[in-house]
Amino acid sequence: MKNAILIDFDDSFTWNVIQELETSGFKVSVLHWMDLEEKIPDTDLLVLGPGPGHPDDYQRIFSVISDWLKARKPFFGLCLGHQIFWRIRGENVYRSKEPVHGLRANLDLDSDWQDWLKLPASVKVQRYNSLSVMDEVSTRNPDVRNLIREGEVMISRGEHFLTYQFHPESVGTSYRQAFFRPLQTFFV
Repeated sequence: MKNAILIDFDDSFTWNVIQELETSGFKVSVLHWMDLEEKIPDTDLLVLGPGPGHPDDYQRIFSVISDWLKARKPFFGLCLGHQIFWRIRGENVYRSKEPVHGLRANLDLDSDWQDWLKLPASVKVQRYNSLSVMDEVSTRNPDVRNLIREGEVMISRGEHFLTYQFHPESVGTSYRQAFFRPLQTFFV
């Protein structure tokens, strides 16, 4: 069993994320973002959970997260965690073209994403976001494979990281466990 530390940003979905991670075979410890000091405790996977506000509200932890990412250790970001990932990489986070809270949206997957996630061509995902990262980041970040929906980055993946703009742990997301399954590829 692999260990994961989930950074909690005072979001009600934190416990849903923990449940999905545990179902995926992780032993999860929770660390509140205000308690994150100069170094992340030893773990197999760092998870930045969802939360309120703009990623810049959490700049005090950017250097610690940046060190983790530079070390190429496994990283998983959800919603706010996705946005923090991109802010650390120097990208902007904008007001979403379609600010939503609790909207079940269609996400179309090309063959690469279908194969990687082992999902059909179209799935439903639950969105709770007023902010987003725009698709222009793709040209400046060739090490990242992005899934774009209406000009906004919905999924980002690389050799040691995976981030989602939506809430894969939500009951409104189809195939919830499929969105957590790729985390195991970090340890193969």
